[in-house]
Amino acid sequence: MSQKIFIKTFGCQMNEYDSNRIYDSVKKIGYDKTENYIDANCYLLNTCHIRDKAKEKVYHEIGRVKKIFRNKQKPLVIVTGCVAQAENKEMLKREPYIDFVIGPQSYHKINETILNHKKKKQKNEETEFDAVSKFNYLSKLKNQSGKISSFLTVQEGCDKFCHFCVVPYTRGPEYSRPVNQIVDEAKLLIENGTKEIILLGQNVNAYHSNGSKLSDLIIEIEKFSEIKRIKFINSYSFIFSPRPGTVAADLELIDKKISIERLEKIQNQLFENQLIMNKSLENKTLSVLVENKTDDGKRVFGRSEYMTSVVFDGKKSDIGKVIQVKIKKSNRSTLFGERINNLNQKVA
Repeated sequence: MSQKIFIKTFGCQMNEYDSNRIYDSVKKIGYDKTENYIDANCYLLNTCHIRDKAKEKVYHEIGRVKKIFRNKQKPLVIVTGCVAQAENKEMLKREPYIDFVIGPQSYHKINETILNHKKKKQKNEETEFDAVSKFNYLSKLKNQSGKISSFLTVQEGCDKFCHFCVVPYTRGPEYSRPVNQIVDEAKLLIENGTKEIILLGQNVNAYHSNGSKLSDLIIEIEKFSEIKRIKFINSYSFIFSPRPGTVAADLELIDKKISIERLEKIQNQLFENQLIMNKSLENKTLSVLVENKTDDGKRVFGRSEYMTSVVFDGKKSDIGKVIQVKIKKSNRSTLFGERINNLNQKVA
């Protein structure tokens, strides 16, 4: 009899990719995904350790699960991701409701761990850094993502050891997937309807595999005529959050008010730049990759080649196509326009 798994993802885009691949794996042992957590036989939290508040959200979420299932049969509770890697045994001690934790380099062990737990009922943690085995295992599973814009991890980990950053401790040393492995996964995504691929990595520009650089990888993926877009154009900025185990965690912090002022200063400048950029696009025609209909169902939503959101008067049949849109007005985050033709051209 099939069972149901509910997966909740915190943090970065790579965690979203990992959650999808975890589901591709557990399907092999009889788990179907559910969006209704109350129906779940297995409740999995894929966690982020970059910021302290994100970590506390995990414990808050576990508390919420305990209340929900107070008068129901307890689901199998699994914590994966970077908090699982960083706090493993401490997490099991702090919250007995958790059945086991799995670090981000050990997802190839998740099926075996679930099956063993059902037999022995022992709490366990799997947190070895073994990216090679992980991706060799995942490469044998079809990536079932059917989104127009899909994530594809090409590199994990980091060797830089910046004083403020916990990534080398939670994602391990740099590892770049072989080109052929990435290209094969890209083919599967294309078969599922993907038109845009977003290449992911903790330090993606450090990609290198058997003499191939990131530029070589992009050239290989660009050969697929079905792919309309590959490049990032964006900035994500946050206030500094000390992470245990890093050099910066032991340094004296500046006043939080100053930190907030500095963050606001750079974000305001970025927002101003975005406003100016969006304003400059008014009355111009852009190529927009359509992703979905808007919530009200009256228009469609997509992204320009600058990764800016675009809303226009399209139709359902436009989804997955690159449509020419004339921009009429804009705000800081979104462009608004009208469809002028149906040229399905490739955008580099």
